[in-house]
Amino acid sequence: MHCSPVLAVLGILLASATMAAASPVVDGALRAEEEVTLVVHTAADCPICKAWRESSSGLAVAQQLPRESPPVHVVFIERARLQGSETEALYPAQLLPLFRARQEKYQLSPPVPLFELVRGERVISRHAGLRGWSEGTLPEVRQIQGKPAPSTAGR
Repeated sequence: MHCSPVLAVLGILLASATMAAASPVVDGALRAEEEVTLVVHTAADCPICKAWRESSSGLAVAQQLPRESPPVHVVFIERARLQGSETEALYPAQLLPLFRARQEKYQLSPPVPLFELVRGERVISRHAGLRGWSEGTLPEVRQIQGKPAPSTAGR
């Protein structure tokens, strides 16, 4: 069967439109249902949290994420003490379902630092500790953004 050039072009356009519709990134921005929030759980007296905050690849990178394209919202939830619990007052309104789910499971003292990627009301990724950030959460954020993951060479 011989295909006309017009039909071939229409086929290519249809394939391109289908791929664009399936992609969560449109014009450098995530669609509302695909937006991701990075939730960073820390404790004020946590020495590992302090190391993450002071690291050039830790807090400084997380604070930059909302300014990148596509942006990743970042929410910091810092409880007063490592041995303490998170409270509802620490959570912004859009993350209250996450707090309530933790409350129902008696998980208000998660290990810290803890990094969660949240889409809607669903946690799609959870990693703890410094390696959890550098080898889990940050590469996943870069993948969501369609960017290359940071190099871990030299480890």
